[in-house]
Amino acid sequence: MEENFDYIAAEAREQQVLLDKGITFKAGKEEYLIEQPYLGTLDYLAEEFLKLDVQIKQLESKQSFEIFEEQKRMVGPNARRCARIVAIAVLNSKWKIMFLTEYYAQKFLWSVKPSDLMKLTSIILKASNLSDFSASIALLSVSRTTAPQAIED
Repeated sequence: MEENFDYIAAEAREQQVLLDKGITFKAGKEEYLIEQPYLGTLDYLAEEFLKLDVQIKQLESKQSFEIFEEQKRMVGPNARRCARIVAIAVLNSKWKIMFLTEYYAQKFLWSVKPSDLMKLTSIILKASNLSDFSASIALLSVSRTTAPQAIED
């Protein structure tokens, strides 16, 4: 492996390709496209990501029984949540999300392997470009040029 390889630049290039072209995946016999979400879709996705439920302390426990119990507990609700995340990202439209999310979530829950579902969820998080959007919002809030100025007497 090359010593001077810039992993951060490579990841940035990879993310830009993802943002520009999207990614396709198969569920059953059909192929789906995930593109960079619109801002409204980003709102729906953020809500779902916040609802993911994992107890990190139990997963890091030295007791294998506690780890196993947490893994069993978190699979069901989080698998359904990840399927919803993928459905919302695929639909990427307010009206489609409002009416078709449950249908597609069930479809993906029963036709996408767990490892692929996790990869897709991770890709969606990257494609959401939350870090750039959040940084932009922070910069905008600091550099408001039209903010009222205090007038001193």
